[in-house]
Amino acid sequence: ALYTWGLNNFGQLGDGTTSNKSSPVKIGSSSWSKVGAGSSYLTSIDTTGALYTWGLNNFGQLGDGTTVNKSSPVQVATTYNIISSWTNISTGTDFTLATAYNNTLWAWGLNTSGQLGLNTATTMSSPVQVGTSSWTSVAAGVSYVVGATSTGALYAWGINSGYQVGDGTTIARSSPVQISVGNSFTKVSAFS
Repeated sequence: ALYTWGLNNFGQLGDGTTSNKSSPVKIGSSSWSKVGAGSSYLTSIDTTGALYTWGLNNFGQLGDGTTVNKSSPVQVATTYNIISSWTNISTGTDFTLATAYNNTLWAWGLNTSGQLGLNTATTMSSPVQVGTSSWTSVAAGVSYVVGATSTGALYAWGINSGYQVGDGTTIARSSPVQISVGNSFTKVSAFS
């Protein structure tokens, strides 16, 4: 069971209201397996693999094709409904990444620094697949992402003013850049 409490001005608690809560409230009737918290929004995967989001949606970070805030969980699907089972989620500042059962990576939300990895700076309100690699681990930072593929290769993209991408430059990258330090990575982490 999932419980939330605290500030709720954008519906980020997911209880169908925008009233602040000083005690835990149970969210929905699903059994949840993963939870991620972004900037005033939440993401969660239930035990069937369905992905839900709720809260602030000014940049499409909920992935439901709109920019309307949601105070209750809404299910996220791709344009063609080909992804029915999600395995992992990671939230940055106003953007979301999720891996599907087939290890494909999908991104949506704010993209001003190329943090979605789609070779563009266009913000997206629905999931868009990032490249064709098979991803084993992905982590979202403030406006950047690091990820490891099934071959063990390490990639990064997004804002790079503080060398977050690790490619020896301070140039923002809008698509995954391989970091040349070997091919044996299995897990990654990013500072948010």
